[in-house]
Amino acid sequence: MKNKKIFANNWLAVNETESDYFPQIPYDQFYEYHIANWMLPSSHECIIRATNLKTKKVKEYTYRYRGAAENRIKKLFGTHEFVVCDHDAIHKLSPNKK
Repeated sequence: MKNKKIFANNWLAVNETESDYFPQIPYDQFYEYHIANWMLPSSHECIIRATNLKTKKVKEYTYRYRGAAENRIKKLFGTHEFVVCDHDAIHKLSPNKK
């Protein structure tokens, strides 16, 4: 059996660091810089994050070609709720309730 890797826990060093090293920024500035300015690598066409409606498990798919992404969306439609992020926008899609 493989042993789990043990990662160093440096919480004490972070806890004892002076607050001057962690500057505060207004929420609007944070939102504008980190959320509104997403960028996908030029080699990828889109990212799909799908949530299974029954199990609530989340799986993420990345695609370099739009056709492959469209095929995945067709396969997931009806059983998953998903978010599609491409170079232009972020779309949230969910199945229609009958």
